[in-house]
Amino acid sequence: MEEIINIALTAVLFFLAFCIVMGLIRAFTGKKPADRLVAVNMITTAVIMMTIILSVLFKESWLADIAAIYALVSFVAVIVFSRLYIVSHMRKKAAETEGKGDSSDGN
Repeated sequence: MEEIINIALTAVLFFLAFCIVMGLIRAFTGKKPADRLVAVNMITTAVIMMTIILSVLFKESWLADIAAIYALVSFVAVIVFSRLYIVSHMRKKAAETEGKGDSSDGN
């Protein structure tokens, strides 16, 4: 029974590796920063799942601790990058509205 579980978990590891490759493609070809952020978030989630599966396969509990720390760091990184994106988007919108106001004042 344990051998079947190991085979299934190995298959899941290969599937997650495929998902990471697809996420990398999306992260590099994404047109919007939001697309790239979601792709990187998907990649980090897959890495966390892979770490947990490896923890089960190798019977090493410290890998689960590493996965939990990585999840916390990933969460904070997504919040920071989202905030940076929102601030830059708001500055861009403000610059566009100022540019429109300047052209109408010149007449």
